[in-house]
Amino acid sequence: MTATRTHREIIEDVCCDENCEGKYCILKEIVLLSDRGDRFLEQTKCVERFKYERSNLLGRDIGWEEAHKIWIQEGFAQKFAELYEDGMKNGHIYKLIMQR
Repeated sequence: MTATRTHREIIEDVCCDENCEGKYCILKEIVLLSDRGDRFLEQTKCVERFKYERSNLLGRDIGWEEAHKIWIQEGFAQKFAELYEDGMKNGHIYKLIMQR
């Protein structure tokens, strides 16, 4: 079990990576307006990372809708549900999910 982090700390963790750094971050805006909580934020960031990686692999932007469909169809959503614990760093949970 990891140490409990504040909602703000989680937002800063998932919104500060190579894809968003120094740029406008739509994820951060959505989460700040959302009342869905940290779990929603963490999984949304995982899907964003997945979308970026899969788009690069396929040589095209797969878009959010396709990324979510693949995320569910390939079992990543289920794996997230099984592995997620409050306080986990996003990079850590994502690496665990991607280990098959």
